Amino acid sequence: MSLKSKLRPLHWKDSIKARLALWYGGVFGTVLILLGVLVYFYLSKSLYANFDLSLQSTAQALAGASSTARPPSEWTVDDFIDWMNSPESLSKFFHFFDPSGHSRFQSRNLPKQTLPLTSAAFNNAAHGAVTFETFFTRQEEPIRVLTYPVIQNGRVVNILQVGGSLRQVEDLLKQVQFTLLSVLPTLFLLALAGGWLLARKALQPVDAMAQVARQITAGNRSRRIPVHQSRDELGRLAETFNAMIEELDNAIQQIRQFSADASHELRTPLTILKGETEFALRQARNVEEYQQTLASGLEEIDRISRIVEELFLLSKADLGEARLEMKPVALALLIADTVSQMELLAKEKELTLEAEPLEPLSITGDGDRLRELLLNLIENAIRYTPSPGKIALSLRREKGEAVLTVSDTGIGIPKEALPKIFDRFYRSDEARALHPKGSGLGLSICQWIVHAHRGKITAASEPGRGTTFQIRFPLTVH
Repeated sequence: MSLKSKLRPLHWKDSIKARLALWYGGVFGTVLILLGVLVYFYLSKSLYANFDLSLQSTAQALAGASSTARPPSEWTVDDFIDWMNSPESLSKFFHFFDPSGHSRFQSRNLPKQTLPLTSAAFNNAAHGAVTFETFFTRQEEPIRVLTYPVIQNGRVVNILQVGGSLRQVEDLLKQVQFTLLSVLPTLFLLALAGGWLLARKALQPVDAMAQVARQITAGNRSRRIPVHQSRDELGRLAETFNAMIEELDNAIQQIRQFSADASHELRTPLTILKGETEFALRQARNVEEYQQTLASGLEEIDRISRIVEELFLLSKADLGEARLEMKPVALALLIADTVSQMELLAKEKELTLEAEPLEPLSITGDGDRLRELLLNLIENAIRYTPSPGKIALSLRREKGEAVLTVSDTGIGIPKEALPKIFDRFYRSDEARALHPKGSGLGLSICQWIVHAHRGKITAASEPGRGTTFQIRFPLTVH
């Protein structure tokens, strides 16, 4: 089943673009609503405060006029209007009361509905304080009234009411309210549309990644995501995705190469085993010939078993399931013991195997795996070193590390093959020609053992002059 067939249709609720647009629109809409409410309340407060301030200014002007003009009994409304000569005053009305609260005179534009002088306003005026009040006419028109004491020589001589209609203020606020209710939804829809466009543009590289991912299969791994010059998060994501595809491609190639190499290595002993068995069964043979056939077959079975065991070990190592018993290991003693064990094999090929002066160094590790490391390296050196030749091991301390060296005077490794010698099943042509029955897994196991001990293994070689392996282990801290 292909990746495309597994993908279900994307619902709008599952779309990141839709969710980003909703989030953007929601946040923007909330900010607009809060801003609109704040603007409305600030404007409302300012308009009412300015209206009260204008009432107070008018009252102060009328109080000043009443104290400098002719006696109040001779005042007329026209006198005050002409004296003030203010257009703003034309929209206000006033009403004078004596200190006892009885009406004295009023402007001609005083509302027909008599506005009361409330007891609270009268008491405040008697004590020299002003009072703001709001009344409603029979037509539900709001009237704002200021009760203002006119004080001369430290006593209240008149009580002045100055008022005006709040209709214009409330009409203006209704207009503002209507404008906000009309504009805010439009701005909210525009925010949603803008959020959708921004999210769509921002997520275009992600869509491109998804399309490339759909096109990548085991047989088509050449596609890569185009990386833009901008070094933003999406650019880094594209680079990471391309690196992941590259690693996936390499892993698949390694698996295919591993399968091909494993098949090749197992096919050879199986073919030999089958051929010899068929040959033995074609006709009756004597006991010695059957023994030779069985011995040869057992040798090939041992070879197959060794390959399978090595593959099993490496597969467990890949999965992190290969367990090591870590404890202090005296490397010098381990090297000396292993060299003594391999001396007989070296003498059979007329090779010199020796361990140079070994420093008494200890590391934390698995003694059995470290012995296996040494055996593999020494066995390889013996296998690919013609007689007369020499194999030498050394151990020294260097910069807080134990440095183990295994060198030989063998056939060497070609320069182009040196980077591949730790790959599984890899063997150079020279190695195959000299020892055709090798598995090509020994150095891979050596590398795993070294890495499992937090070490590092390197190889240097010159064809025809020998090879040197250097292994570095961290020393045990006492």
